[in-house]
Amino acid sequence: MLLHSTLITFALGISLLKTSTASPSQNVQKWDPNACALVVCGPAQNGLPGRDGRDGKEGPKGEKGSQGLQGVPGLKGNPGNAGPSGPKGDKGSPGEKGVKGERGKSNVEISLCFLVIMFPNGRIVGEKIFMTSGYEGNFDSLKQRCSQAGGQLASPRNAAENAAIQQIVVLYNKSVFLGINDIQTEGRFKYLNGENIVYSNWQTGEPNNDKGIEDCVEVYSSGKWNDKSCGDKRLIVCEF
Repeated sequence: MLLHSTLITFALGISLLKTSTASPSQNVQKWDPNACALVVCGPAQNGLPGRDGRDGKEGPKGEKGSQGLQGVPGLKGNPGNAGPSGPKGDKGSPGEKGVKGERGKSNVEISLCFLVIMFPNGRIVGEKIFMTSGYEGNFDSLKQRCSQAGGQLASPRNAAENAAIQQIVVLYNKSVFLGINDIQTEGRFKYLNGENIVYSNWQTGEPNNDKGIEDCVEVYSSGKWNDKSCGDKRLIVCEF
């Protein structure tokens, strides 16, 4: 459209030219002084942008706006340090009395059960248990071993206890030393604690203190007693 308008205006300008003939040989063309100047019609183009204006004065403060919506909760923080201990509380009232429990086993009963398990060839009479480890030694050695085990050399105080020892003698087919002797006074047999014996089962003709060296007491497979030298070796039987 711009090109079309320009061509029309340019054509009109040409038609306004006048031709003068100064001479037959010279053809001079001039612009008509009354003719319009060439005008190009078309839309105007944007010029260069102007400079930025100065900042205006700060306006008055606006009214306070309404409260906004609550934001999303943040992540949970790390736990804080423990605070100081509080003061000790008052003593509470006593609770109700509990139901009475069953009677427990005494230490003696527990020990006896343990020993029976450890030494299945032992014999129990009342609250006593007689047992052997199979060890053989002289009187002092046997006495020390029984003491280290928490007992003492078997010292029967009645026929039932003597029968229990006899069963062990028969089982092992070996005589045993009793915790009885007359080392302190010849002919007066006593227990290891110094008390006089309250029961005996001597073989016929015993004790005889043969050769003057028989101060200890052994038990035969028959259950009968015989005085014997304390230096001989016999099977150990302890009582607990």
